[in-house]
Amino acid sequence: VIIDHDILIDRLQNYTGIQGQAYMSDRYHFVYLNGESSHLSPVEYGVPQGSVLGPLLFSIYMLPLGNIIRKYGISFHCYADDTQLYISTRPDETSKLSKLTECVKNVKDWMTNNFLLLNSDKTEILLIGPKNITQNLVDYNWLYFPQNNLYNLSLWHLSPWATGVFVFPHPARSGPL
Repeated sequence: VIIDHDILIDRLQNYTGIQGQAYMSDRYHFVYLNGESSHLSPVEYGVPQGSVLGPLLFSIYMLPLGNIIRKYGISFHCYADDTQLYISTRPDETSKLSKLTECVKNVKDWMTNNFLLLNSDKTEILLIGPKNITQNLVDYNWLYFPQNNLYNLSLWHLSPWATGVFVFPHPARSGPL
């Protein structure tokens, strides 16, 4: 993840009114290995790791993403670098999956323009509904349809008439969680 300081400072000023340039400028880093240190290099991207403000600054950097998702009428929530999208449909409303696809494409474009990456390998879709509806949906190139194990979701009881679509990041595919 590359957090561009100029973009972050602009968002700090526009969304919060905070002048954050002093906190983000004149920062340096170096590598220390086996008793040797590299030369100091200016930090041009990112937020200070381990700082209290790091997660908050990242969240401010990501704020415009909500406007894109809301434009499609899709519910969502974000925590750190995870974003989950939710839509519910009736069985006869297949157009909502197209709307979701368009939304994710715009999210991916926004992320690219803001030096971020939507990792398609860690993006999946969960379709909940009657088999006669969900089995007829085609697999989209950017979506992973999980078989049995899901990240960040527990299903305790599901009514046979429940229908929904959820998109969320998936951890490394080394095995089920």
